Amino acid sequence: MAVSEPNDEDLIASYLRGDMGAFDRLYRRHDRKTFAFVRQMLHPTDRATVEDLHQEGWLAVAAKAASFAPGKARFSTWLYTVMRNQVLDHLRARQSRPVGDDDADPDGLASCVAAPEQALAEKRLVLAVERELLALSVEQREAFLLFTVVELSLAEIADVTQAHPETAKTRLRYARESLRHRLSEWRDG
Repeated sequence: MAVSEPNDEDLIASYLRGDMGAFDRLYRRHDRKTFAFVRQMLHPTDRATVEDLHQEGWLAVAAKAASFAPGKARFSTWLYTVMRNQVLDHLRARQSRPVGDDDADPDGLASCVAAPEQALAEKRLVLAVERELLALSVEQREAFLLFTVVELSLAEIADVTQAHPETAKTRLRYARESLRHRLSEWRDG
């Protein structure tokens, strides 16, 4: 008889009882998606900041683990709420600072020297998508990323963002419409 893998709620409970391996399993299970979420919420070319903020988010998860209430929400909903708050705190702090050299190469094409035509076109498409994601409001961007990258339901997105479900649905719809419109030139290519 095969032993089933413990769910997230069981793992966080084990961690709270002192099982550090349970936290490691949670981290490995959600690491890629949480990193992708943080990366897409921030400027994608600043990998060091993304890595730092991602790590700070997981430290906050460890520190706040006792506040997780299994009957109230799924672990993934709570996890992305913690990650979202880390990102929003960072964005608020960043708004108060002057713009620096981060914007010297806004398209990130400096590293794309002598690339083949197809690779350059793909790089430009990725950069266009990233640029348009950043052009969305923070609320629309997070709804879009939580739905497409993290694969949360609209109800879970509403929980994470502390918004009414219809508001979450509207933000997602506006994000999709905006991206569809802004990236229309890439559809035929």
